[in-house]
Amino acid sequence: MFFERPEIISGLHQLATFVTNDLEAVRSPMGAGCFNVVSWPLKYLRQGELKAVLGSWDPSCRKYFRVDEISFTMPYEMFTMMVNRWDESFLGNKNDSTWEMIKKRARLGREKWGENIPDWKSK
Repeated sequence: MFFERPEIISGLHQLATFVTNDLEAVRSPMGAGCFNVVSWPLKYLRQGELKAVLGSWDPSCRKYFRVDEISFTMPYEMFTMMVNRWDESFLGNKNDSTWEMIKKRARLGREKWGENIPDWKSK
């Protein structure tokens, strides 16, 4: 379960699609905040579907999130696949500066909102 801004979620989204080879590996069904973080991911898992869920769209739960923050929830099996294969993806491609640009944008966003969050994602 991740709670992040779109720059970081974009990497997770693309990596989930890459490791599953499923163009619909990430879904964003309607539901209250807890439905997108818990109920929908469990429903897909029980159905034998390896799906991640984008969420936190419910206006009543937005007050609990940072500005521009959304949720990204996935089953542990998918997370393990992502950890084991990230270096094969654009994240591990040393000849592609895309992820460096995304990390820079994420840092700028944290600075803009006055957040002092460790930059562990840049390592």
